[in-house]
Order: sequence, then C-alpha cells, then structure tokens
Amino acid sequence: MAASTILLLETDPAAGTLLSGILSGVGYQLTTVADPDEAFRLAADHNLVVIDLLSAGRDPVEVCREIRRTPALAAIPVLCVAQSDDVEARIRFLEAGADDVMAKPFDARELEARVEALLLRFRRSRDLSPLLTGDGKQAGGRHLIAVFSPKGGVGTTTIAVNVATAIAERSPGRAAIVDLDLQFGQVATHLNLTPRQTMAELARDDAALREPELIRSYSNHHDSGLDVYAAPLSPELAELITPEQVGLLLPTLTAAYDHVVVDGGHALDERTMTVFERADIVVLPVPPEFAALRALRVLMDYLTDAGTVTPKTMLVVNHLFARDVLNMRDVEGALGGKVVAEIPYDPVVYLKAVNEGIPVVRGAPRSSAAERLVKLSSMVSDEGAAPAAQVERRSGLLGGLLHRA
Repeated sequence: MAASTILLLETDPAAGTLLSGILSGVGYQLTTVADPDEAFRLAADHNLVVIDLLSAGRDPVEVCREIRRTPALAAIPVLCVAQSDDVEARIRFLEAGADDVMAKPFDARELEARVEALLLRFRRSRDLSPLLTGDGKQAGGRHLIAVFSPKGGVGTTTIAVNVATAIAERSPGRAAIVDLDLQFGQVATHLNLTPRQTMAELARDDAALREPELIRSYSNHHDSGLDVYAAPLSPELAELITPEQVGLLLPTLTAAYDHVVVDGGHALDERTMTVFERADIVVLPVPPEFAALRALRVLMDYLTDAGTVTPKTMLVVNHLFARDVLNMRDVEGALGGKVVAEIPYDPVVYLKAVNEGIPVVRGAPRSSAAERLVKLSSMVSDEGAAPAAQVERRSGLLGGLLHRA
C-alpha cells in the first residue's frame, strides 16, 4: 500500500493540508494540485484521484464526469469529497461516475478505510476482469495501437518502439511492432536489429498474410520478447506493400499477438488510413511548437471529416525542447482536444538510446522519460481504448495562426 500514489485535487490549502497529512501519514504518496486541467493530465500517473474543491471555479461534479468520460482513465478510482452530508449532493457525484463519496466532516480512520478499499477493489477488478468482451474478443488483449504524426522528427518511432518494448517485457512473445514507415523506417535501427526478413518479403507471401502461425516466421525477434516486422531495406520496395495487403496483415497480426504496435510514420496514404480504421488506439505525438501543431490540426480536421479516428485518438505531448514556446492550454486550445500524457525533455537519454540501439525503457529504466513511456504503454495496452480527442472546429488561442494559409 505504501507504493500507491494519490492525486488530490484541492483548491483550499487548509483542507488540502488536512487530507494530505492523513494519507501521507499512513504511507501513500500524495500529489496535490489546484487546477482541474492539470489534474486531468496527471491522473494517469496515479492509483487514485481524490476530488475536494471548495473555492469558486469548476464544478467538482463536472470534473469527475470529465475524468470518467476518458476511457484511458477508466481503471483509476475516483473518490469525491462532498462538503456536507446532503443526500442530493452525494447522488450527483455518484451519477457523474464517482466510485465513492465521503461527506464532511469525516474521521481520519474513515478516509483511510475508504481509500484502502477503493485501491484494493480496483486491483482485484483488474486481476479478475472477464476473459471475453461482449463481441467475443479477448479482454485486455488483441489491441492494435497506431502511432502517427503528419510531421517527421517529433518522436513517433521513439514512442512506438519504447511502448512496444515495455509491453513485450511484461508479455514476452505476445507483442509485436510493425514498421509501416515503409520507405525510411527506423524501428530496426532503434532496436539494434539487422532484419533477416522485412515487410517486402512478407508482402510476397499471401498465405502468411492470412495465417497467424505463418506470419510469425517473418518476424525478427528482439531479446526484450518483442517481435519486429521491419520496413523494407530499400525505398523502392515500399510499393510492394499495398493497402489491400495491409488490410489482410493487421487482423492476422492481432490474431497472432495480444498487442500490436504500428509505427505509421508521417505519410498519409491509403495504407495509413487502413491502419487508422482498424486501430483500437491512435497515438498522436504533439510537440509544443507551431509547425507541428498546424500539421496535426489539419490532420485531425481531415480525419474528423472522414469519421474514422477521432473517437480513439490519444494526444501525447512530447517535449522536444528544454523550453517550450507553448503551454498545455495553448496546445489543447489549438487542437480542440485533451492531452492525456506527456513525455519529458531530456538532452541525453533519447539520443543515447537511438545511437546504441537500446530503447529508453531498457537502457535508462530509472529515468523520468522511461517512467513516462512505461506508463504510456500501460495506458494503451490495458485500457483498450484511448480518450476521444473531441475535436472541435474552433479557433482557440492559436486558431488564427494554425488555420492561416
């Protein structure tokens, strides 16, 4: 229990001191924030969220509802603190999706008991989750995760490789990564692999595209337990892989593995659209700089019109620079969606990982970057669906700039 982390959303310093004092006193690690947007972004890094808002501002019921609308946060219990024992107030929290409601004033022992019960219940529910979903698919598995950016150099391959490696280390032999940056893909380089077979050879074998056991013979095995389907070794071979073949490839891979990560590169074509349509989650790296934001906004508007991706999009801010020009509110305002994860800046660890061919999650496992990437891998592999981007055609703070021709 001592390792459990709790996020406390509290706008009253005195109340926050009381709550954090009780919980930290019994061994929990507390993070206290006053901004609901910041709480939303940090929630995935904690085992429990406690909402206790007193001062004027966002309605705590709406904050609870917003967290519950985000599927990637579905496995995180939420405890709400009502300011009185009024029955209607407590019912509103429960209707908004709170897992438990505690009324003021309360005894310290009651708070400890409720927190412990929530953490225990959610741990057991993950362990005992149903093996099958309503459509007959295996729950907690068979996930297709796409990572894509309309702009190169924003960390797409780094995120894809580290997420896939972290998943594979938890489930050796049950995870694969596919390099669909077909002309110049670098997944194999990031893993220090010399591919013996690539997607070009696989494309010539129609039987393997359809048979889960046969398709495994085209993988390159990494010592993390990850199977790698590498990009062709020469750019002209990219044309050998057609959209129709991608359409055959993806369901075969998801039948062969519990988790499949696709590095989609940054070229939008029929093959990429096929991946988007079949993916359970589409991770969009977001560097907080103008050019990348503009490209991503154009992409999201296009995909919203196509109606294929928005409900399963996960926006992940990748801090490429020591100092960001834009803050989180700028990014979310420009894109019209919530950022649910952040990858921290580091001047050495990513460069070292690529040059050595050792993913960050293996080469620097104690770094902040590795911790965030492992957390992201848990979000995309265990929750089954990413939060909707809720894209709106609004101008936002940066809208005029982003939509300027």
